[in-house]
Amino acid sequence: MPTTAPSSDPLGEIETLTHELASLNAVFSAKKVTAEEFESLSKQLKARISNAESRAYMMAKTDESIAKRLRAGSYIEPDVQQVCYHFITGSKKTLEPMFEADRIPRYFIEPEKGVKLPVDTALLRRLAGIGILNASLFEKIFLCPKCETPTNVYARLKCTQCESTDITIDRMIEHVACGTIHEERVLRIGNSMVCPSCKKTLQKPNEQRLIGLVCSCSKCGAHFEDPSQSFFCRKCEVDFNLTRAIISDIYTYNINEKTLAEIRSQVGLPAIAKVLQNDGFEVSMPGTISGGVGQFSMVARKQQKTIAIDVGSSEVEVDVEPVLELFVKLLEAKPDTAVFGAMPRLSGRARDVATMHGIKVAEGVTPGEVARKILEIASGNLPKTVQT
Repeated sequence: MPTTAPSSDPLGEIETLTHELASLNAVFSAKKVTAEEFESLSKQLKARISNAESRAYMMAKTDESIAKRLRAGSYIEPDVQQVCYHFITGSKKTLEPMFEADRIPRYFIEPEKGVKLPVDTALLRRLAGIGILNASLFEKIFLCPKCETPTNVYARLKCTQCESTDITIDRMIEHVACGTIHEERVLRIGNSMVCPSCKKTLQKPNEQRLIGLVCSCSKCGAHFEDPSQSFFCRKCEVDFNLTRAIISDIYTYNINEKTLAEIRSQVGLPAIAKVLQNDGFEVSMPGTISGGVGQFSMVARKQQKTIAIDVGSSEVEVDVEPVLELFVKLLEAKPDTAVFGAMPRLSGRARDVATMHGIKVAEGVTPGEVARKILEIASGNLPKTVQT
């Protein structure tokens, strides 16, 4: 079975390899290759697809054109839609990790008021990598190098001589007024601090000054200032230092304002596509039309009829820019009908531009309402502009 060589365009390579995998499945179904040959070739193709995907996400960090194409393919995923809903129509809160007894960070989104759903950390990192979300460092956690979890990991302070953990740590405090230095435990009497030299009670913070630490080992009797530090996993009984620890960066996530307009245009697409598919349309997301170079939010086809659809959403009304972008794409692509779906509605200026260029409009508060208006437009029952 012929296979393609690695390409400088990993997304194009993924598409080619996916077609090859489909062809291989067809050949196997026709019993033209043995099960052993099929398993071997299928494994190779899947490995190359996985490698191409890894390269694509790596390149997306510096190549916006690849990031945009990855975003276009991601918006159709239900989990991605839910994350976008959280920031656009849901609680809109920054996603911060929650830590339970196992100390493993978890994230929860609120796509609707009062509805909390868990979201996979790997998904959030992937969306940050392609520009849908912004990630900000929240904390670093240390994982056991053996079990690779933070659940049973504890910091250990040890004697610099014998490495025993049975040490006492005390602060050295200077009484500013008389200049004497004592261990804090010597100064502290109940809830008060009393200088043993001059017998004066230290009442204000500026009456004392922290000089440093003094440590003593209960096992070997050594005295030292800075204890040795390490980590210990009680589950695996592994003592390890910073060089052996697995260090995991934990992030908070927020919507990327630079791609917010694009994100708004994609929210609700799966729901719209589902309504159209239930009515017998074949739907491609994102969609292209022969002769054109731009991608539409979706392209719906039924009985030789092609509908190019772009969708935009806003808190109040969608302005003219995305309508103009649709018009530019229509200069080369020639669908039977072009529709702009607006949630909740278009601005007056945007509606005028749509009418001028023959773009029909479907407005609705929800994706379902927009989809029903698109169906009405497709059946020819509505004029160019359809208002809710």
